[in-house]
Amino acid sequence: MSAAKAANAARVYELTLGYACNYNCAFCSIAGKKHLAPKTTAGAMADIAQARREGFRTIGFGGGEPTIRPDILRLTAFAKKAGFQTIRVQTNGIMLSYGAFARRLVAAGAGYVKFSIHGHKPGIHDRLTRVSGSFDRALAGLRNVRALGARTSVDIVINRFNYRFLPQYVETFAIREGVSGIGFIYPIYEGAMKTNARRIAVKMSEALPYVKEAVELARGILMDRHIVFNMPYCLFEPEYHQLIPGAKLKLKVNSPGQVEENVFLGSKGSKLRPRVCAACPKLEDCGGIWKNYAAVFGTGEIKKIAAGDK
Repeated sequence: MSAAKAANAARVYELTLGYACNYNCAFCSIAGKKHLAPKTTAGAMADIAQARREGFRTIGFGGGEPTIRPDILRLTAFAKKAGFQTIRVQTNGIMLSYGAFARRLVAAGAGYVKFSIHGHKPGIHDRLTRVSGSFDRALAGLRNVRALGARTSVDIVINRFNYRFLPQYVETFAIREGVSGIGFIYPIYEGAMKTNARRIAVKMSEALPYVKEAVELARGILMDRHIVFNMPYCLFEPEYHQLIPGAKLKLKVNSPGQVEENVFLGSKGSKLRPRVCAACPKLEDCGGIWKNYAAVFGTGEIKKIAAGDK
C-alpha cells in the first residue's frame, strides 16, 4: 500500500451530495447554497469509487439532508459494495422516523448515523429548526436505527436558546438514549446564522461554563466520542485541549463543484490571528479566531496560552 493510501485509510471522505434540506434552521450556515445543483447519481457513484481507489475506508454522506434524495439507498449500497468499512450518514432524522426506511438504509450499509438534534426537548429543537414536530421525529429516527444495531451520535449547534441546557442534553442523549458520541458545535456566522445573530447568538465565553459541564458529564460516562468544534484552545484549560480536534481533523471534502484536500475544519482563509495569538504554542492547530465571529463579538475573549500549556 502506498503512503498516500495508508494515510487515507485513517481519514474520512466527506461526500456532500447537495444542499437541499427539509429543515429551515435559524442557524444554518449553508442557507445561501441551497439553490446549487446537487450531485447526480452517476457523479456521486464516480466519487465513491474514486475515494476507494484512493484508499479511504470511511465515507460520510452529508448535505443539506442526504436522506431526502431518492437515490440515497442506492448510493449507500454502492459504497458498501465498493468496500467501505464505515458508511456514515449525517441526518436530521425525519426520514428515519419511518421504520421501513430506517430498515432499508441500515440494510444498505449505513452502520453509523449521526443525528443533528439541537435541544434536549421539543420546544428548543423545533424552535430552531422551524419545523413543528421535528424533535419527536428525530428521536423516533434515532431509536429506530439504534434498534437495528447501527452506531449513533448527535451533534448540537450551540446558540442562545440551548447553551444553558447542554448538560441536560448529554443526560438525554448519552444516558437515556444511549448514543456513543456528541459533537458540541459552536456555529459559523454565515448564512442564516449571520442574519439571525442578534437574536440567537451567544458569546463563546458565556457558553463556556455549560460546555465544560456537559463535557465533564460525557467524560464521566465514558462515551466513545465527545468533541468541541469551532472554539479556540485558549478558552479552555489544558485538560480539555484533546477534545478540540483542530488541525488533527484533516478531511477530504467533496462538495458540488469543489473538492478540498486536508480541510482544516473549513477554516482555510477564514480565520484571523490577533496579536495575542502570535506566540501561542497551539496556533498551528487552532489557526486563530473565525473572522465572522470576530465581526459580531470582537476578539476580546482571546488570550495567550502559556508555553507549557500544550
